[in-house]
Amino acid sequence: MFELITNQERLLLLPTKLVYDTIMTYRNALSRITYMMSALTMALSLILSFHISSSSQALAQPSINVPSLRAELVLDGLSSPTSIAFLDENNILLLEKEGSVRLISNGQLQPQPLLQLEGVESNNERGLLGIEVMDDKVFLYVTESGAQVEGVPTVGDVRNRVYSYTWDGTSLTNPQLLVDLPAGPGTNHQGGKLKLGPDNQLYVIVGEMQREGQLQNFQNGPPPDDTGVILRVNPADGSPSPSNPFSSDPANPLSKYYAYGIRNGFGIEFDPVTGQLWDAENGEDVFDEINLVEPGFNSGWKQIMGPIAANPGVSESSLVNFPGSQYADPVFSWSESRGVTDIEFFNSTAFGPSYENGIFVGDITSGTLFYFEPNADRTGVALESDPLLSDLIADSDEEISSVTFGTGFTGITDVETSPDGNMYILTFDRGAEGLGSLYRILSAGEGDAPGAPPVTVTPPSVDEQDEADTEEQGADDEANVGGEDNEEEQ
Repeated sequence: MFELITNQERLLLLPTKLVYDTIMTYRNALSRITYMMSALTMALSLILSFHISSSSQALAQPSINVPSLRAELVLDGLSSPTSIAFLDENNILLLEKEGSVRLISNGQLQPQPLLQLEGVESNNERGLLGIEVMDDKVFLYVTESGAQVEGVPTVGDVRNRVYSYTWDGTSLTNPQLLVDLPAGPGTNHQGGKLKLGPDNQLYVIVGEMQREGQLQNFQNGPPPDDTGVILRVNPADGSPSPSNPFSSDPANPLSKYYAYGIRNGFGIEFDPVTGQLWDAENGEDVFDEINLVEPGFNSGWKQIMGPIAANPGVSESSLVNFPGSQYADPVFSWSESRGVTDIEFFNSTAFGPSYENGIFVGDITSGTLFYFEPNADRTGVALESDPLLSDLIADSDEEISSVTFGTGFTGITDVETSPDGNMYILTFDRGAEGLGSLYRILSAGEGDAPGAPPVTVTPPSVDEQDEADTEEQGADDEANVGGEDNEEEQ
């Protein structure tokens, strides 16, 4: 049925087959190249789209709910910034969590750190956390496995320490160890903020680091161990300040304490009108707080968070009540924890007289800036007649919105008033490996034009992160610097 092809016919057809095979090979190769180019084009488009989207988010302008005010970007590209302190109107000291103290001079980040601390432990909420300035003294709060001075045992131990340095106008020198504190077992809840009081004493807030002792209101727990407290010490040598509320005996471990029962806090501040201390405190998953901290204050943790009435079965007799202590409800609470950070009394008329000496609070989770007007005697916030917040608890989006001053700051770690009366906001983006920015809030007509490009800096690399940074990245869900709990907390 089918005729066989002879050898002679095969020879005649061979050139035609070679031409056909060549054409098909070329065509297939061309098709593969076309496919590869198409795939490459799609990939590049996706990368470009992602980059543009990410850049847009990174440079998104925060929004202020007061039409006459706006947020101006001073610096971005900062590396895990935790705190700032003003030396004067033109110079700011900036802390980076991994251990760098940077100088911002006339709005420009200087290329090299003023000081690079060695042996800093920066995983999770540990690191270089707090700063305060008094004349030519600069105080730092840092978590470290080494030490910044000789003669301090460091083998196998991680500690939180407070140092004083001398500022000579160009450098930080002459470190002196003032306070030596625990840093565990938890790598979160380190506290770390420092504040100089109107009495010229140094106040230090220390987190509870997941301990369960008498300072955390466990009546049969271990004795006081310098966790979950606010210290009040002499800034010259770290000794207990005179007239501390619990003891005047320097040998008594309570003698340095001003307050206890604190879970964790990233903000303490003094009311410039009354001189009284306030703090912002993080709950576990419910009830972040603003507190008026009287001498001897027991904040109630771990028996109470938020108002005592919201903690069924608990009374003040359930707490550890040292002589000289007293419990008080928060002056304001958020029913769901959002990681409130710094608290600032705005001692300025730059926003107009209605905001002078008002209370601003930031959070790390959403980058929201809140505002509260103090009540008449400045022992609380003026919300008793507010139809939404007369219970002093924000437990809905509407109630949260009613005390919101600004949004879009990614995550706030510090709020400070400059010597010239402006407000500065320091941010920390947990979703971008700690990328941070510094903003200031101005009247809408002040400063650079709204469309002016930001000043972007590339900080010099700190020592390369070791394997602990892998742990930190995994723990960054907790590094929301509060109001959160990692796997260590059960």
